[in-house]
Order: sequence, then C-alpha cells, then structure tokens
Amino acid sequence: MNLEIYKKGQGRYARRAAYLLGGVLIFFGAYRFFATFNSVGRHVWVADLPLIGDVTLYKVEAFVVFALGLLGLHLVLNRPATADLLIDTEQEMRKVSWPSRTEVWSATKVVVLVTFVTGLALYGFDFVLRQIIWNYII
Repeated sequence: MNLEIYKKGQGRYARRAAYLLGGVLIFFGAYRFFATFNSVGRHVWVADLPLIGDVTLYKVEAFVVFALGLLGLHLVLNRPATADLLIDTEQEMRKVSWPSRTEVWSATKVVVLVTFVTGLALYGFDFVLRQIIWNYII
C-alpha cells in the first residue's frame, strides 16, 4: 500500500476538489452510520469528555468508518489512471475560453425566456386537450 502522492504538484486544484468532495461524502456516510445505529446511554466507554461527550462504541465505529473511507479515497485518487485523469482534466480546464459576465447574463435571459414560452405553450396545449376530452369524449 503506497501512500505517496502520484505525480506530486500536478493537477493540484482538481485533486483538492476531488479530495474535498469525496471527504464530505465519506463524512456524511459516517455520520449517517452513527445516527442510524446510535443508542443513547448504551455501550459508553468513557463518559463526559470535553468537546466529545461520551465515547461510545458507535462513535468509535463511525470514526473507523470515516478513517477507512478517507484511506480508500486516497488510494483511489492516487491510482495512476485516476491521477492522470484529474491532471488532464485540470489542464483542459485551463484551455477553456470562459464567457464574459455579459455573455453569461444574455444567455441566461434567453434560456429563461425560452423556458417560460415553452411552459406557456405546454399549458395551452394541455388546457385545450383537457377541454376537448371533458366536453366531447367523456
């Protein structure tokens, strides 16, 4: 098990984003694991520690799940194929010519307008078809 960073210094932002998002998902999973199995007052190992509260079997299990999840995330993100994908992704994102704020704003207005018009058209077709069905068919 190699814990060193593969191609250290390359793809810095893409790796950080992947670690951050993966860590958040793992934390949420460990928290939900704890919340599902926790029973208040049961399996208390140490009582009333500052900032931690009671150390229970369930908290230790959730912490182990979190730590093993982070280790697994690190191993997955440091596989050569995954690391090369993240490095290439960051390099390609640097080549993108991003639109200006005015271009984004005008495109957003067009999308909102087209969505509104399409919604009105669908509402009109639905209304007409409902009237035909209720008045002439049923």
